[in-house]
Amino acid sequence: GPVKTLFLILKSQKQKDELNLAWLDRMAVANAQLREKMTLFWHNHFATGTSFAWLMQVQHNTLRKHALGNFKEMLHEISRDPAMIVWLNNQQNKKNAPNENFAREVMELFTLGEGNGYTEADIKEAARAFTGWTVNQKGEYEFNAAQHDDGSKTVFGKTGNFNGNEIVDMLLAKRETAVNICRKIYRFFVNNDVDENKVQELATIFFNSNYDIKGLMSAIFNS
Repeated sequence: GPVKTLFLILKSQKQKDELNLAWLDRMAVANAQLREKMTLFWHNHFATGTSFAWLMQVQHNTLRKHALGNFKEMLHEISRDPAMIVWLNNQQNKKNAPNENFAREVMELFTLGEGNGYTEADIKEAARAFTGWTVNQKGEYEFNAAQHDDGSKTVFGKTGNFNGNEIVDMLLAKRETAVNICRKIYRFFVNNDVDENKVQELATIFFNSNYDIKGLMSAIFNS
């Protein structure tokens, strides 16, 4: 009678809940695995080596935090990452004596890709924008205004008293950055043999989403 029917409904409801839980568990595991794999991808992308293990741990935490988040936020944070500053000699990048290492890597490796959409002059001028980005004795990022060149700089045909943050935003405003990252992600997750049409499609999604990594990965796995 009705009691038996109610019992069956409750039983099926319980099974459904159990199935949902199993699915959520699987999703959680899959998400964790994807986050780990993405964290590894970003480690390769932002290749750093420093003798300060704890600075590397700080960087690792930053990469893991943003691994499936927003590339724009990640790039801004990694540009001020102490291990990165030490590794790419930005400690030595001072007004009147710019060091181009960081400016070069941020264009060649982290955003546009080697030889793609920048000149040597852009690197030289951008290096001046990153002057004064240092690591203090506590091992934290510190902006040293006395060492910052706040003069006029010309980068990508634009002239202004640019600082490092503005350079990072200028790099993110170039579609080539989205293309370069999507190509690397495609190689890492899909196939070493790159389908350039697919990369262009993904780059459009990535660029138009303001660099949403999770959205990009969904587009890759659903295609």
